[in-house]
Amino acid sequence: MIRDKIRELLKKNAEAETNFSLEKPERAEFGDYAANLALVLAKERKENPRKIAEDLIGKIKGNREADIFEKIEIAGPGFINFFLNKDAVLEEFKKLSKLKTLLKFKTPKSKIQIEFISVNPTGELHIGHGRGAFYGEALSQVLKLTDYKVEKEYFINDSKESSQIKELGKTVLDEGTSYLTENLKSQISKLKTKIKNLKLEKPKNLYGEAGYLIAEEIQKDNKKFIEKELGIKFNNWISEEKNLRQKNYFNKILEILKNKNLVYKKQGAFWLKTSQFGDDEDRVIVRTSGEPTYFLSDIAYHFQKIERGYKKIIEIWGADHQGHQKRLFAVKKALDWQVDMEILISQVVTIKKGEEIKKMSKRKGEVILLKDLLAEVGKDAARWFYLQKSLDTHMEFDIELAKKREEKNPVYYVQYGHARMASILRKAKSGKISPPATFTFAEDAEILLIKKILEVFDVLEDAIKDYQVHRILSYIYELVYVFSVFYRDIRVLDSKQERERLFLVKETKKILANLLRLIGVAAPERM
Repeated sequence: MIRDKIRELLKKNAEAETNFSLEKPERAEFGDYAANLALVLAKERKENPRKIAEDLIGKIKGNREADIFEKIEIAGPGFINFFLNKDAVLEEFKKLSKLKTLLKFKTPKSKIQIEFISVNPTGELHIGHGRGAFYGEALSQVLKLTDYKVEKEYFINDSKESSQIKELGKTVLDEGTSYLTENLKSQISKLKTKIKNLKLEKPKNLYGEAGYLIAEEIQKDNKKFIEKELGIKFNNWISEEKNLRQKNYFNKILEILKNKNLVYKKQGAFWLKTSQFGDDEDRVIVRTSGEPTYFLSDIAYHFQKIERGYKKIIEIWGADHQGHQKRLFAVKKALDWQVDMEILISQVVTIKKGEEIKKMSKRKGEVILLKDLLAEVGKDAARWFYLQKSLDTHMEFDIELAKKREEKNPVYYVQYGHARMASILRKAKSGKISPPATFTFAEDAEILLIKKILEVFDVLEDAIKDYQVHRILSYIYELVYVFSVFYRDIRVLDSKQERERLFLVKETKKILANLLRLIGVAAPERM
């Protein structure tokens, strides 16, 4: 990749190991890449940044590898702007054209686990769950471009000791109304014989048993919806009841914590000394009733994850769990877990329909189901709109825009762009479109499109490093826009350079199709 070559040139000639940025400038007059290395070194060395930039440029020009540049300039307080020459651009394009799929990026060959959705089995998935669902799936696919062995996991909070499951049990037994919906009523009706028998058996934990009975049915429906309608397949479905509680993980982790002198008893409950390891306060892990808290279950689950050999764990939580991060990282520190653990927070989703803004509220019973949203806008539009914003920012889902079949709708725009490329290739009279022996591209619109194609390496590398999946969607949109300008300004069919230009169309389509598949959006041949 060209960016890697420039980065290595800068490091080598700066003779310093320091972090700096090498970015694509927003304006073409600032070149193809801009580095802030001189500014970073100026702070460290207490020297003039422009003078450092001048020295660096002089050294770089003395390298044989510098023949890829048309020119190198200093801008502003000391930015170094690199302008690539046409030959270097075409040579890099030639290399890219030989790749059948997206490039593989080198990383440690270890297991990485991504846990997402993990909805409580007390009801159907709502619009808030959609964001983490599509993001988790897209991030998983992006990280599969590396040497990591990526595994997707869904955790089911279905312990019979769980307060939520017991509340659900009360509703099943007609002693409460928590989580009651028309769908839940239907599920209870289907299980009325089993519920009746359960009442007659009178088990010790009747509410927990009744809740678990219906939770299994809810989870079956949710799993079917996730796999069939959302198109997400998990490697592991981990049950809190079967995989943790019944296998004695709660007691096992409690004993470990006690043996390390991390637990004390106060007012009949067991408390964990999380405040000593970065948390705001100590936390209850066993209630006065003897029941384990959600936090103890969470600790046991993470302990079990590490037992399974994961060296890197990524978890995607909803905004309502944001406050739980500190306590979990406190446990990681207290138990000296040797695992790279990252928690990403999915922020709030609101729905815009016309001029009306709807914010979901579970407390008020104002829940918008994900299945209803998908039925209205379709899976492709839903995926795109959920993924186009950074996960850590509030997002507004514009339903009317998502339904439009026009350029204003970004997913329609990029899919139409792909269909247009396919149409051009179908109309070609050149037969098999193979690469020419040499490239003779000279028009500005041609070079601009090739440069945009080459950016795919940088975009994917950045998304792998910082998990900002939305930058891929921004790139897809920009690629289609630059192609539209190319096709507007350059004659492709029946031109003297038809074969060469058709090959450029073919390569653009290949990159676009691969990226759409990566984020789970269809790449239609006709529209």
